[in-house]
Amino acid sequence: MITIKDIAALAHVSPSTVSNVLHGRSHKMKDDTLRRVKKIIQEYNYISNMSGRTLGRYGSKIIAVVMNYVRRDELNAMQDPFLGGIIGALEHEIRSAGFFLMLYISANITESLRMAASWNAEGIIAISYNEENCRSFIEGAENIGIPIVFIDAYFAGERSFFNVGLQDRQGGFMMTEYLANLGHTRIAFLGDRKAPIGVDYERFLGYQDALKTYHLPFSPDDYVCISYRPLERREILTQFIKERLRTYSALFFTSDYLAADGINFFNDQGIRVPEAVSVCGFDDTIFAVAVRPKLTTVRQDIAQKAFYAVQQILALIRKETLKENRISLPVSLVIRDSVLDLWKSRERGRIHP
Repeated sequence: MITIKDIAALAHVSPSTVSNVLHGRSHKMKDDTLRRVKKIIQEYNYISNMSGRTLGRYGSKIIAVVMNYVRRDELNAMQDPFLGGIIGALEHEIRSAGFFLMLYISANITESLRMAASWNAEGIIAISYNEENCRSFIEGAENIGIPIVFIDAYFAGERSFFNVGLQDRQGGFMMTEYLANLGHTRIAFLGDRKAPIGVDYERFLGYQDALKTYHLPFSPDDYVCISYRPLERREILTQFIKERLRTYSALFFTSDYLAADGINFFNDQGIRVPEAVSVCGFDDTIFAVAVRPKLTTVRQDIAQKAFYAVQQILALIRKETLKENRISLPVSLVIRDSVLDLWKSRERGRIHP
């Protein structure tokens, strides 16, 4: 296997010059020298020794992506379409920037920080942390001197807090407004926690904002916790169908995964969507087009979210001053087949139950 010393001899330069090229420190180097070294590196398909680079004085080129996934006993994190999508998008952006991704999944913040520090990670991107965890993570990252950027975190009053998220509340409003404009007056909001937090809470607030704007009724019972555990969720939906389904003309699920699972369950019970009840979701993941009928949903651009998160952490690694520390990306409606226009249905004499 060719070494840095071998490359240096072939290119008639010093080993330190080759090391500078490998680590991207070539801004003061002559163009012909840079081209000559790069050509030899490519010709011999040189792969650097990662353990040496990790211990090197110029940084490990590792970005740690840590995920707080407390449901791993029931669900594989990578089976979650959003989490799988964001990890794939982050890997692409990190690799394109010349860095390497280290993925670590744990509900223990101290454990995550220790792992990032032991690998000499140059930066951390943290996913799925609530406000309390964000505070602990920020303090811990500051203590070990590693910059951190969050994805989809809501944390008030912290100047050093960097986050890339969505206009979740606006998305909740947009979907509920769309339903209201189609004649839906009784709309339930369904999530998998007893009390929604983070992005789910923001979407729930947007839903409530729209109900208030359009003078539609709301009671605490209109939030339905359906559980993230599949068997428990089916038991809850079975009871919901028996006791409360006819109360509502539309069901707004906080994610496409839950919405698609709900549609499949309704189909199994002989309940047609959207004829018997309209269903909509949030995210526009693969589930939205895999389910039948195809799902009306709120779209977020996962690739764009990953791009901005990586750009932020790279800027912090370079100790640059960021113009904005909290990026809130726009969302949009995607209209498909799972929501019934009640005005048109009534005009045709098919009154929705």
